[in-house]
Amino acid sequence: MSAFIIIDPQCDFHPGGSLAIPSAGEDSSRIKDILSKTPSPFAEVYVTLDSHHKYDVAHPGYWVDANGKNPSPFTLIQYEDVVDGKWAPANEENKEWALTYTKALKEQGSFTLCVWPEHCLIGSPGHNVDSTVQAGLTAWLLSNPGKEIKWVLKGQNTKTEMYSCMKAEVPVEDDDATKFNASLMAEFEAYDKLYVAGQAKSHCVNFTVRDISANYKKNQASIVLLEDCMSNVPGFEEAGEKFIEDMKKAGCGIINAGDV
Repeated sequence: MSAFIIIDPQCDFHPGGSLAIPSAGEDSSRIKDILSKTPSPFAEVYVTLDSHHKYDVAHPGYWVDANGKNPSPFTLIQYEDVVDGKWAPANEENKEWALTYTKALKEQGSFTLCVWPEHCLIGSPGHNVDSTVQAGLTAWLLSNPGKEIKWVLKGQNTKTEMYSCMKAEVPVEDDDATKFNASLMAEFEAYDKLYVAGQAKSHCVNFTVRDISANYKKNQASIVLLEDCMSNVPGFEEAGEKFIEDMKKAGCGIINAGDV
């Protein structure tokens, strides 16, 4: 029994979106073709959705410089920048958390905090699933009567980034949704194979798969990445290629859509 995990196949990550990945459209066409196969190779389909508020630790409006100006998208903010006052939260009540958060990122060796363009705002068109993938999901539902897509939302807490659908970069003490999702992991453990695709290879696919792999009790070969169904955020190609290399070393399967 196999499951298909599609990471963040949303409009804002596709051409025309606020955080567009140029080749996401081609990736989604291949995902659609896989979903449209009959009989389906998947017992279940999971779709994660990046889900943000406008005021978010990784959006420009959260931060200001000494002149009250917001950072440009793709600005990197390090712990030292917050200590020195180069960047500060627009809401002064968040100063202590900003220090705690950026220090935790530094100490655990995560990505430096990157200020992204506002993206996947809850309720906005960019939060929607790309129409090509949606057509594939509809085809899968029609060929599997009684089944439902298993939706997994992530990123709603404004205080922390959540690349992985399994846990936030820095869990927030009073929000269980930011902590490791043991119940979701137990669901994944029930399948003989987990196929993974979506956006972006350098970030949300990367961190999700690493978390699944690190907690997966079965043979790592049961985790299968569809490499031609995922792409890197431009400028982060090195992170994406390191992810693939690391997963190969871990024993995960790396295939293309035509091999499913």
